[in-house]
Amino acid sequence: MQIQLYKNHTLRNVRMQTRYVVTAFCLCLFATQALALHRLNPDQCEPLPDTSDFHLEAMARFAAQTDHHTLWTDPAQLRSLLAQLNTLSDDGLVPADYWAPELQKALDHLTTWGELPDCDKRLATDAYLRALSDLRYGRAFQKQPPPIWYSPNVARNDDPAVLVDQAVSGLHDMGGAFANARPHTERYRNLRKGYAQARKTLPDHWVQLPEGPTLEHGDYDERVALVRRRLLTQGYLPLPPRPDVMSRVFDDELALAVEHFQARHSLAVDGKIGPRTLQQLNVSPQERLEQIRANLERLRWLARDMEKTLLLVDIAAARIDFYQDGERVWSGKAQVGRPKRATPELKSVITHVTVNPHWTMPRSIFLKDALPAIRRDPSYLSDRHIRIFDRSGQEWQQDEVDWSDPRYLTFRQDPGPGNALGRVVIRFSNPYAVYLHDTPAAGLFNSPNRFYSSGCVRVQGAMTLTHLLFRDASPMLKDEFNAALASGESHNVHLPHGVYILMAYWTAEADANGQITYRPDVYGSDRPLLALMGTERRQL
Repeated sequence: MQIQLYKNHTLRNVRMQTRYVVTAFCLCLFATQALALHRLNPDQCEPLPDTSDFHLEAMARFAAQTDHHTLWTDPAQLRSLLAQLNTLSDDGLVPADYWAPELQKALDHLTTWGELPDCDKRLATDAYLRALSDLRYGRAFQKQPPPIWYSPNVARNDDPAVLVDQAVSGLHDMGGAFANARPHTERYRNLRKGYAQARKTLPDHWVQLPEGPTLEHGDYDERVALVRRRLLTQGYLPLPPRPDVMSRVFDDELALAVEHFQARHSLAVDGKIGPRTLQQLNVSPQERLEQIRANLERLRWLARDMEKTLLLVDIAAARIDFYQDGERVWSGKAQVGRPKRATPELKSVITHVTVNPHWTMPRSIFLKDALPAIRRDPSYLSDRHIRIFDRSGQEWQQDEVDWSDPRYLTFRQDPGPGNALGRVVIRFSNPYAVYLHDTPAAGLFNSPNRFYSSGCVRVQGAMTLTHLLFRDASPMLKDEFNAALASGESHNVHLPHGVYILMAYWTAEADANGQITYRPDVYGSDRPLLALMGTERRQL
């Protein structure tokens, strides 16, 4: 009996112990499987996509200023990081490029098991620093410097220490850290708002409108109904109050909607649907979103270059704005470089102006434009008051020139009403020999797309702008300027102090309501930029 009891007791213990072992094994297996969902080998960390010197130094500095053992071990902190990473979608950035899917699994693991593997801490730090860096400097900064030339006296110093200090101070306020990293400019806030609205309202795709003769007011055409539907989808027409909204008649309401669309897409506003308007109507929703993304990136690049007192040349808009103490005090149209002679992007300092300038014809213009014209018309030079000089400064007569090889000569236009540079040139240091100037070709300012020059910037109202540059000058300096201008002779007059000039290229801009104006990408810069911004890893 004793033996039987002992045996029964032993069997019960064995059964219970077996049950404990099986349960423990299952729990252990579950934990292993939970980890395996995230990473097969917990000690084998994912390779970081960014190995630039800037990022590696930032990672090292951040590690030196934080406690590795406690970093990212608070679920609330990691959850806050994930929430902020997901807001990057409204910045035109992809959360998956900042380990968002992996960090969500890491958070689940941390919440369940109370621990976070070192590899996940490394991913969180990488995501945090790269997100702040991409917001502050631009995503493409890590791969290739922005295509903008900086004068030595305005050169930027992008120091990883500044980024890391902001990152460390923001560990307990992720929302504040991301907000501080974002550009604080009105341009960026407005375009980010417009992008968020566009992502919500634009459909995934729309049917391409067929080509055909130009449509205008009064026309009856099957395509009119398609245009009406497209403009309704894009918000240029009110929601249909009546059943015949798909009318094939090109009526007053549709003409006004077309004009509104044309104004928002930098087209000639005539209310007609010709080839250019049709082409813009057929740009896909995805292409529009990508266009906005490219310009959000440009604004991140240039956020710290937007000085409070600044002459801003918006190349794609062919427009110039002058800001003093953060307020826009003047705005005017510009003519900028043709695609083959693009106006460069740069930041420099305006130091002086030339009144009654001579114009020395650039070699490229002489060979491509003037020389063929001279061969056709011998009076071409004299009609334009252009004189010929050799390298020693000796003037030549036209009949003394060997026109089969005139490359050693300089062609210079005298000051006067017909001078290609007008009455004033605004000068600043740069390696491209470009400047801002007046122009006698005023009629070209009426065009919506003013890409006519050989790289320099022609300014409508150049004299008004010049007087504003001298607004803070002493009475003596103003008198010097006015006397030089009245003399008819060429003179350089220095500004009382330097003024920053930024020449930049944006193909999309939004107002305070997030309403976006699009511009043609004349220089073809959007696509290469988007390629640099492309996701570095496939979304998991």
